[in-house]
Amino acid sequence: MLPSAVRLAASEAGSFTPRTKFEFPIKTPSWYIGHMHRAMRSIPSMLARTPPPLVIEVRDARVPFTSINPAFEKALQNAPSANERVRIAPQTYMPGWAARRLVVYTKSDQIEPAWESPILHALSQHTLDKNVMFVDTRKKSDVQRVYDWVCARAKLLSKSAAQAATRRPASAMRHSHLSGAAKHTSTPETGVRLLVVGMPNVGKSSLLNALRFVGTGKPGAASTHPHPGHTRKVTGTVRITPSTPSLARLDRSGGIDMKRLVAHEAKRGPAVYVYDTPGIMVPFLGAPEEGGAEAALKLALIGCMKQTLFDPEELADYLLFRMNQRYLYACAHANGQDVPWPAYTGLMRTPTLTDDSQAFLTSVAEKAPGARQRGGYLNLTVAADHVITQFQRGLLGSRELDLGLAEGPDDVALSSDLKAHVARRLRQAMERIP
Repeated sequence: MLPSAVRLAASEAGSFTPRTKFEFPIKTPSWYIGHMHRAMRSIPSMLARTPPPLVIEVRDARVPFTSINPAFEKALQNAPSANERVRIAPQTYMPGWAARRLVVYTKSDQIEPAWESPILHALSQHTLDKNVMFVDTRKKSDVQRVYDWVCARAKLLSKSAAQAATRRPASAMRHSHLSGAAKHTSTPETGVRLLVVGMPNVGKSSLLNALRFVGTGKPGAASTHPHPGHTRKVTGTVRITPSTPSLARLDRSGGIDMKRLVAHEAKRGPAVYVYDTPGIMVPFLGAPEEGGAEAALKLALIGCMKQTLFDPEELADYLLFRMNQRYLYACAHANGQDVPWPAYTGLMRTPTLTDDSQAFLTSVAEKAPGARQRGGYLNLTVAADHVITQFQRGLLGSRELDLGLAEGPDDVALSSDLKAHVARRLRQAMERIP
């Protein structure tokens, strides 16, 4: 753990005047490699299969708006079943694409619980995301909510899917646009399919494994890795609902009551098979002046983009800027009370407030493991990597990077109108999307 933060009276913070704007790179890094293009090209054909699959779009709660990939929604809305009216409750109908999609925000343990409701409200008011959940895939109760939604929606849609199959032309089921492993991915003849899509490293495979464990008690079937881009092709289907006992097994257990067995299976609903797709990044995040460069920095910091595409010192400098903004906001609303210094000061050999990236990293390098090298040379890149690691471990304060909460003296107070603030941030993010 870091040392206890140094405390300073709010009145003493006036002499500290850090930047109010960050100088972003003049070029937005792009990371849209071959397997992402192939996977994205396959998704429309997979959505055209009969019956149409359910879709879980996984996003990262630390960047609730930056982790939105508009390509997924576009593919859903262009699917053959997209505009079919689906009855999901008495007097309640939804377009087919919306009825079949659930948005899941993973890593909910890494943001403040109080922020979930304003994010849900903003998405409901300003996007077409109506089915949204925040989950921690390590909590069975959270995963159970997702599993229950999937099973309930699979049962609800199974009849309409069967009816749609009789109306859909055979050409809609062609797989000519499938690419790579998707051409050879097994497709169950019965049951409901579920596609899990999202940006790299947002927790798709972890969610699949958690759903499988909740539904069947079996261990994970999808490989996971802390670095983005680990899943590089569409996997074979994984069943997440319990299998029906064989007739031989039932017979050995005391005979078969076929009437009771059929009634039990009808009540349980259809089998659900999951496809785990590769993480797919947005091909172009936008021009630097439109927020694309900042979006790239955020995605790199949380591990959705390959970190080696960026200068570690630049990433650490961005974190320094954000933490100083939060500190200034806290001082402006301290009402004369003492304010703890930003947690980054605990990484420095001599804790002090600073807005100078070089001075900050030099002080960190004097203390960070491996940064002091032969001849007394201080490796600032190692120091920057250490700062980023501490942030990712949650030791430098909040890991949420989109909402801009508690940042800047002119920003809204958390208690004033949080919903309006979050909605404004969402609108800004949606304007940035190319």
